Amino acid sequence: MATLKVHWKTVDTIAKKSTAVVTGEEETEEVTEETEAVLAYADKPILVYVCDDTTTCADSEKFETIVLADEKCALGVRAFHCFKMTPSQVDEDPILEGAGKSVPRVLLVDPTKMKVKSLETKDLKASKLFKGMKSVAGKFWKEKLDKVVKSHLKMLTEQDQLSNAEKTLAEKKARVAEDEKKLEKVKEEMKEVREKLAEIAKAQADLWKLTPKKKAA
Repeated sequence: MATLKVHWKTVDTIAKKSTAVVTGEEETEEVTEETEAVLAYADKPILVYVCDDTTTCADSEKFETIVLADEKCALGVRAFHCFKMTPSQVDEDPILEGAGKSVPRVLLVDPTKMKVKSLETKDLKASKLFKGMKSVAGKFWKEKLDKVVKSHLKMLTEQDQLSNAEKTLAEKKARVAEDEKKLEKVKEEMKEVREKLAEIAKAQADLWKLTPKKKAA
């Protein structure tokens, strides 16, 4: 099965400022502005990987090469915005500040209730990470994350089988190159395999078109 990788986006903050206008006493017609922090990314749950490559982050390699290599975790992140932030950026973020202490750690953000769950270094295990992801994703998406991941894994197994079949047919094609009848048969079989692979790729893409429980405001 092909190695699955998490693609991180680097951001300074996950917040944006929302300005509310507040009018004072009528006779003075005084107008003031107040700002509050709101999510800049509210169309998906958010997963923030807190680590600073320039300082001590001893357990980051273990997390990135073992925990995130877990197929369930590597697939499950598709239901999230995945950001990488430094500890100082998190401390300055009005939504994330105060969430967790250790480095590295993972912060899971539920955009509907604006709740932040912290997984500290000691909890950065594949089983605990996926459990946390399921919990947060379940509050946002109608589809159950574990069922979607299970379906995708099944498709990956089928993809591997078809890819192996394609490789075998390519070798056979070279062997029967001088036999026109056999060559035509192999070409037809290769065409069928490639069509099935294309169907699976489309099904995988459709699988991750998840449905929010609530419509965006």
